[in-house]
Amino acid sequence: MSSSSSSSDHPWTYDVFMNFRGEATRRTFVSQLYAALSNAGIRTFLDDKELRKGEELGPA
Repeated sequence: MSSSSSSSDHPWTYDVFMNFRGEATRRTFVSQLYAALSNAGIRTFLDDKELRKGEELGPA
């Protein structure tokens, strides 16, 4: 599937928002998926361990 829009057509900082639960998941599947997406040039948000509930992820 191709798209005629470019990444400059939208205001988002990330292409993918990874949502998961559990430290074990982070260390295995999520870290591998994040690396693969990043290596493919896909801007991927992965939460920071310091991120607190309700904290803004980026500019509104």
